[in-house]
Amino acid sequence: MSTYLELKGGNVKRVDSDPANPEIGQVWYNDTINQIKVRTTALAAWASGGNLNEAKHALTGFGTQTAGLAAGGQTTANSEEYDGSSWTEGNNLSSTRFYAGGAGTQTAALIFGSYPNAVTTEEYGGTSWTSGGNLNTGRALLGGAGTQTAGLAFGGNADPPISNASEEYNGSAWAEGNNLNTARQSLAGFGTQTAALAAAGATDTAAVVSAEEYNGTSWSNVNNANTARNGLAGGGIQTAGLIFGGTTATALTGATELYDGTTFTTSSSMATARRILAGAVSAPNSAGLGFGGYGPSTAATEEFTDTVVSSTKLDVS
Repeated sequence: MSTYLELKGGNVKRVDSDPANPEIGQVWYNDTINQIKVRTTALAAWASGGNLNEAKHALTGFGTQTAGLAAGGQTTANSEEYDGSSWTEGNNLSSTRFYAGGAGTQTAALIFGSYPNAVTTEEYGGTSWTSGGNLNTGRALLGGAGTQTAGLAFGGNADPPISNASEEYNGSAWAEGNNLNTARQSLAGFGTQTAALAAAGATDTAAVVSAEEYNGTSWSNVNNANTARNGLAGGGIQTAGLIFGGTTATALTGATELYDGTTFTTSSSMATARRILAGAVSAPNSAGLGFGGYGPSTAATEEFTDTVVSSTKLDVS
């Protein structure tokens, strides 16, 4: 294998420390550590993580890539916790709950709604689930954002109709907020109670690409996602979010998109296309977790890493 010196020669800038903001492909020699280095980039990708202990779909996800929580799912009240490599059993919900909304972290989670038309809420403290205040509008297939003490529920299916309702949670009770502009179900939601995003989902006629931002008072239409779909998952914050998976009008998809607060950008797709899966995303959106889902029902977990830029030692022998 040819070395850098053989290919390019020795005309490389010498510095006492690595440049603060080098460009991709920039090369320099660090006199302090006696190394020649180059600025490199690794493209965004999904990789396999540890499988859930129980294959499930229509479940709810919380937390981050290294501290995730999966709760409920079709025909189950089971909960599992993820430590960045494997899932372990947690304490169960009080009852089977599926197509529910969720918010919060592995040690402070909030789950609300369920099929059919449930109003009940449960809170998780890292050890056990306890009852919280009831939603004003019972529904399933809804989006969620925020924390256990400042949660947000929006959209969903009130069996029927498809809902545009939003509600805010203060740690004990839900209060009505202003409605979404587009009633939708099976959508992705993430962010905080005062800075949330609702993306994609389905109306009563079709999957949609439309997205809306919430500022704590009202919802505003923003730039569309690239792929119309429902049954997707997502996470992050309003200015750095991630959406993935779901089903289009014709097929299951593993399509992944990054949101920067203005625009959705297509990224690397999941290895396993699936719908009604769950997700957990570290903020910002550089580290995601997708798990469960249907296509058929799966225990598979995938971990997302966004484009990584780093300085790498070159072989100059």
